[in-house]
Amino acid sequence: MSAGRLAPAVRELLRDEIAAARGREVSFVARVDGDGAIVEARVVARGTVDAVLALPGTARRGEMLLHNHPSGVLEPSGADLSVAARLHDDGVGFGIVDNDVIELYVVVECPRARAVERLDPVTTARLLGVDGPVAEAVGRDRFEDRPAQRDMAAYIADAYNDGGVALLEAGTGVGKSFAYLVPALVWGQMNGERTIVSTNTINLQEQLVGKDLPVLARALATSDHEPTFAMLKGWRNYLCLSRLEQARGAQETLFETDRAAELEGIAAWSARSTDGSLADLPDEPSDDVWDAVAAESDLCTRLKCPHFERCFVFQARRRAAEADVVVVNHHLLASDLAVRLAADNWLEAAVLPPYRRLILDEAHHLEDVAAAHLGAQVSQLSVQRLLGRLERGGRGLLPVLHAELSARDDLLSAASRDLLEQRLLDALRAARRGAEELFTLLTRRLGQETILRLTEAFADDPVWTEGLDVALDNLLAAFDGLRDGVETIADRLSLQDGGDRPAALVGELRGVVRRLDLAARGLTASLRPGRDAAADGGPSVRWLERRGKKTANLSLAAVPLDLASLLKDALFDRVETVVLTSATLATGSDFTFLEERLGLSLPPSRVMAREILPSPFDFPSQCLFGIPTDLPEPRDDADGHDAAVARVLIELAHASDGGVFCLFTSHRALRRTAEAVRGRIGERWPLLVQGEDQRDRLLRRFRESGSAVLLGTDSFWEGVDVPGRALRVLILAKLPFKVPSEPLTAARLERLEQQGLDGFSHYLVPLAGLKLKQGFGRLIRSRSDVGAVVLLDRRAVTKRYGVRILEGLPPASRVVADWEDIRDACEEFFARHAATPVGARAYTSTTTTTIQEEAE
Repeated sequence: MSAGRLAPAVRELLRDEIAAARGREVSFVARVDGDGAIVEARVVARGTVDAVLALPGTARRGEMLLHNHPSGVLEPSGADLSVAARLHDDGVGFGIVDNDVIELYVVVECPRARAVERLDPVTTARLLGVDGPVAEAVGRDRFEDRPAQRDMAAYIADAYNDGGVALLEAGTGVGKSFAYLVPALVWGQMNGERTIVSTNTINLQEQLVGKDLPVLARALATSDHEPTFAMLKGWRNYLCLSRLEQARGAQETLFETDRAAELEGIAAWSARSTDGSLADLPDEPSDDVWDAVAAESDLCTRLKCPHFERCFVFQARRRAAEADVVVVNHHLLASDLAVRLAADNWLEAAVLPPYRRLILDEAHHLEDVAAAHLGAQVSQLSVQRLLGRLERGGRGLLPVLHAELSARDDLLSAASRDLLEQRLLDALRAARRGAEELFTLLTRRLGQETILRLTEAFADDPVWTEGLDVALDNLLAAFDGLRDGVETIADRLSLQDGGDRPAALVGELRGVVRRLDLAARGLTASLRPGRDAAADGGPSVRWLERRGKKTANLSLAAVPLDLASLLKDALFDRVETVVLTSATLATGSDFTFLEERLGLSLPPSRVMAREILPSPFDFPSQCLFGIPTDLPEPRDDADGHDAAVARVLIELAHASDGGVFCLFTSHRALRRTAEAVRGRIGERWPLLVQGEDQRDRLLRRFRESGSAVLLGTDSFWEGVDVPGRALRVLILAKLPFKVPSEPLTAARLERLEQQGLDGFSHYLVPLAGLKLKQGFGRLIRSRSDVGAVVLLDRRAVTKRYGVRILEGLPPASRVVADWEDIRDACEEFFARHAATPVGARAYTSTTTTTIQEEAE
């Protein structure tokens, strides 16, 4: 067959690339126009066609994979036919050319672009009805019909059909995950197009993949298609088999002796694990061991790795490349966005496979997660750990390298050994001194504060003349010395026999050096930016912060201030369909706040739907909401308010016989209340305090006890699901306003003021309303739950902004009165519901209803 289908420019490109590869096999991905002509091509691999197939997301549906046969014989081999079959299943064509690109043999034609099949919104919604396949898969006797869930599925079907952005707030109990997964799976089945589903946490990822998607895949399977799904996590969540092998071989030089058993335990687990991720590991590994064996994208040798076929990362990526639905988290989505921005790559695979349909669950977290990933951060502990990877107590990568070089008797190895002993180790010592001096000066400058915003005025701060300027220069110079020394040794080793040189070890060293380069950029961006600008030229926010309890850890950060235009241009305008959902998107009944923060309000707006799907729960009868008006205001009398919180907590614990969840807005207030009540309730009701045990263990103990009192702060305001009698009282200590002096918040308030807007009204009040709605949603988690919510902040009813904050809350029976009247109302409420045993509430954790509700 003649190569006449190849456009002249494409034929010339193929010839040049094959010649540059000295006639070896080269693989290309080509674009085919409507007439079947091949009009564009790009190189994707040099080696074998099998190698190309191993790279997930290389070719998209409608493209063609081409490669040359150096022999000139274009008859497909058995391997070619196997590859062609797999590519055909993904809608990709397959062809072979000779080295001179005179002949072209098309093994499999690209399937013609098929017309998009639209989802029928009514039919899609019926899939979730009482007579639908989902109810059958779940069990009709256990399935609960949810009209709002079906409405949400219909709105999402419209978004798939027409494109654009849909904002869908789903109240507790709607079952939003089923509502968005059903249209996504059906769309994949009908049109062969994947959907990326992004959540805020890995826990929700695992819930979707472990519980919801298997049920729905079973329900929606047909004789022609079984829905497929996959989960992707960040690289460091997976074990690298190659790094594990290297660490085991050098463990005596890398680690202290007490880490050997831990390393061998990971090795034994890796042999039986099919997932290879941290979540599957029975015991959480120590930081230094996991640092040595975790997968790292810049250390990965990919096809050259002897463990490639079993690689946990690429197994996950291959599954994702072939799945109808790929479940990720916002951190991975933001990493993908950062890579695409840096490479200007919007069509091919990056961190994630290419996608045109995106569902953002817990979408209210997107701005903060994106800011963290598109900025620069560095911490004292991270620098110490990187330097410790090189050498600590006679162990580490440099001692391993020294042993390797000492075992050789050639001149280059001897020269490299001298370089290591004389320059590299000196640079390492200088880096340690520089880091110690720099972070000591910054710690002293921070003083008793925990956080300090670094404004433009910081350039004239006395700390620079006290030695910070010199310490920063010395540390950056030491990092440069480490990089130069490692690269010199790597280059020398590359001149020797490739099969003999310790390539993996050099890769590890280069990986540490690259991370030190990132640390250097973080230090420069935070301390000496030149101008207050982020990487894209926009304004940034910089700060210094002390973290950690047992071990103090000083961290520096520089993040973009305004992400609205970036998110619109790089994400929302480039993806055909985006669905944003959460239990908290709207302030009251208005989505303006979220749209402005995420750039969705910038013209031209692509928002096609704004809907609030109401909770199916009977809040007026299930929930009592009290706001005492006679307690001290937290701002005017902090001590009096703390005493009132302790008093209310104890009296409500007596009224409900425990089962109390008290949410605070600061760790300090939490600790003061814990000390005030510890001796007064601990014997009768177990007192569980955030910070005294791990979050998951605290929640497990709270559920199992049935009558405990749990005190929590920020991370407990959302993502906590305790259906049943274990939780029957929720105390909200105060309105959850952000601290206006916190650096990022302060900068955003200043930006609003520059725009002529009141920051309190336009930023702090809407955020407090969303956060309060999240906290309120912890109590009623099923139709049979009952309980009381008490907000101990009278500003909600005495200040004008209180109406805006409260208007988005569920319609519980509200009592605004003195505390004694509210306490009496709570006692009456619990006495009334005691007639129907509260213990019968929502203990059916194995029922499908709970599966749907757990997806909230």
